[in-house]
Order: sequence, then structure tokens, then C-alpha cells
Amino acid sequence: MKVHLIYPDWGHFPLVYRRYIQVMGPAIVASLTPPDVEVVFTDERLQPIDFDMDCDLAAISLMTSQANRAYEIAGIFRQKGVPVVLGGVHVSLMPEEALAHADAIVIGEAEHSWPELIRDFRNGVLRSTYFCRKPAEDIPFPRWSIFDRSVYLPMNSLQISRGCPVNCEMCSVPQTYGTEFRMADSAKILEQIGKLDDYLFLINDNLHLAKRRVRKFLDGLAATGKQWVGLAPLSVADDTAYLDLLKRTNCWAMYIDLSPWISAGLNERISPAQVAKAAMLLDRIRERQIKVIASFVFGFDHDRHDVFDRTVGFARANGIEEAEFHILTPYPRSRLYERLEAEGRIETRDFSQYATSAVVFRPANMSARELYDGYIHAWQEFYPKETHEETDKGLVVKTFACFPLDRTGLGYVAAGGWSDAVRKKKAEVTA
Repeated sequence: MKVHLIYPDWGHFPLVYRRYIQVMGPAIVASLTPPDVEVVFTDERLQPIDFDMDCDLAAISLMTSQANRAYEIAGIFRQKGVPVVLGGVHVSLMPEEALAHADAIVIGEAEHSWPELIRDFRNGVLRSTYFCRKPAEDIPFPRWSIFDRSVYLPMNSLQISRGCPVNCEMCSVPQTYGTEFRMADSAKILEQIGKLDDYLFLINDNLHLAKRRVRKFLDGLAATGKQWVGLAPLSVADDTAYLDLLKRTNCWAMYIDLSPWISAGLNERISPAQVAKAAMLLDRIRERQIKVIASFVFGFDHDRHDVFDRTVGFARANGIEEAEFHILTPYPRSRLYERLEAEGRIETRDFSQYATSAVVFRPANMSARELYDGYIHAWQEFYPKETHEETDKGLVVKTFACFPLDRTGLGYVAAGGWSDAVRKKKAEVTA
């Protein structure tokens, strides 16, 4: 039996290097597949899909921005007589929609349902829907061998917990992974980490809310010598002892969504004291030589025309090494989506536009065009002009400010013009 795992193209995002980070979802599905089943993986972000490949089953993992393309891919395989399974976050959010394009769907976490689906398929009794009846007791270790290491950056993504008790308005995590914080078996993960690439990306939604439960893992991570980046709220810097621990564990960068902290403050809707505190907390992080990858979102109801320049000014004034800018996007079943739909402000349900780089709703204090133009302006103002490239898909920013690769480490990454530009920049910096 042969399974073709597919990760569809995900739409446009200006920071082109993100395409070269290995995605964890398909690697987990591969790890759950019986060893006597052949697995072939195609990442459409980087290579075309071979629709003529001989396979018994096509399995497609999708987020919301990938939905339309995933359905197109599914249609082609089904026309060729190849059964299709759809899974991933969007399928869990919109199962009825997904089922119209597949022979079977997987809703929720796949640890129990995917092996069951493979067994049923082999026995000729494939059902249309497979549910996560109960959350997995442990998070499996991804099967990274499905990736061509010469194409991707030498960084593996790991998930050491699931679930988040913070029900943010624009987030769909509670609907997909639940609100209970569930920690993986740290010992099992640490046993495997030594076999991975030099850099790790801990893709946990709110890992640092459970500091006491995470410390044992962090202590073990320090012993591996791996450098890592992870997601964290800015409030993590309130605890300087914990920041010191992160530094000791070789944390080289933290991905922080700053919008909840400064967006309203930049619009003078709250006391500027919160913006000042955000700057102080960023200083604490950077004093420990931990870089900051800052995420900013535009389009909140309190945003006005000057929010774009104010945001870029804040990022520059605080020495942020890498910034990413997004347009507020109401993902299906999020509280934001429900509110905007109730207000009649959802302008399109074309999910290919739900990639945080297009305006899909009616803003409160500006036109959709003004919001989009301000978003592009922020990218152009924050990054040097020599890193910009206009393409038929939109603005591309060729930079790599936050990744600690030297020229030798970057040398084997086959990323075309983007990696050539980065190599040149690294050479100028180290000359």
C-alpha cells in the first residue's frame, strides 16, 4: 500500500524563508502510519504535485488558507480514481464542507483515528468520517525522514503540549485542540531530540502558561545543545528568573504577538503606560541576547490611519530584529468570525484569501483598500529596500535576520534566489 501525503500551497506571505521550514502535521501523520505502508510526501509550497504518481490513497492536510487549493487537488485525484482523505485544522473547523470534497475526513487529533482509517481502508470498509473520540495521551514524535533535507532549513518543528485555556477572539485553537493544557512525555521527546537538526521550533500555542510543568523539559533541552525558537506572550518577561532559564536552554529567539499589548495603545485608546511597559519587557528579553520576532496585526476596530507608521516606529525604536505584519483575519468558528458575521461585515468566504495578507471583512475606521495599502506600507518601511521584490503574487521580503545560520550552515539549502540573497548579506556582515 502506498499513501501520498500532500501539503498544499498556502497562499502568499511576504517572508519567503517561511516556506523552507518543515511542517509538522504531515510528519506526525507519517509517524502514525504502519511501517509496511509506503509514504511519499509532496510539499506544494516548494514542488509541483505529481498527479500521475501511482498511489492507493491521497491524504491532504490543510489550514483555512489552503482549503480551496486542497479541494482542487482532491478533485483531480478523485477523477483519476484515487480515494482522498482530508484532515487538518480547517477540516476540524468545517467538516461538512470538507466532506463534500473527499472520500473520508479526519476531525480533530489523528493519533487514534488515522491508524483506524488505514486499517479500514485496507479491509475495504473506509468510513466517511473519523473523529477524535478522546485526546491523545501523548504527542507522537514526527517522522522527519519524509523531508528532503537539502531543500529545507535545518530546523525541526516540535509540539510538546496541546490546548490553550486562553480563548482569544481571533484564535481557533480552542475549537481544534481544546482549552485544557496537555503536556507531552518530555523524556520521550528529549530522547529523540539529539537526532534532529541543529535548530528547533517549539510550535506550542501557550507553552509558558504552565512554567512549572515545562521546567523539566527545558532543563533537558539545555543539555542537548540545540538552539530553539518558540512562541511566547510578552508577559513571559515579567519573570526575569524564567527568562534566565530560557537563555540557559539556548533560546535564540522568541516569537511574540505584540498586538494585544500595543495596538490599542498606539491608537491612544488606552494609557500609553502599557506601550512603555511593552518596551521595557522587550528590553529585558533582548538584554539576554534573545532576539525578538514580533507579530503585528492591523484591522482591529480601534485601528485608525496612523496605526501603520506608529507600529513601524515602535518596532524600530525597540530594536526588533524581525517583524511580520498581518491583516486581521476571522478564521471560521473563532469568536471574531462569529462577531463579524453577526454584524454583517464578512465580505468574502473565499478561503484562499484567509492568509492574513488580504482584507476579507469590512474595517471599522478605514476602507479595505486603505487597510491593505497600510499593511504593505508597513512591510516596505520596516525592511530595507534592497530586500524587497515585487512579484505577480505580491511583495516578497528576502531577509533572514533572526536565524543564526552562518554561511556554512546555509550552504546546503537549495532555496534559489532567496538563499543567494541571504548568503550575500551574511558575507557582507561577516567580512
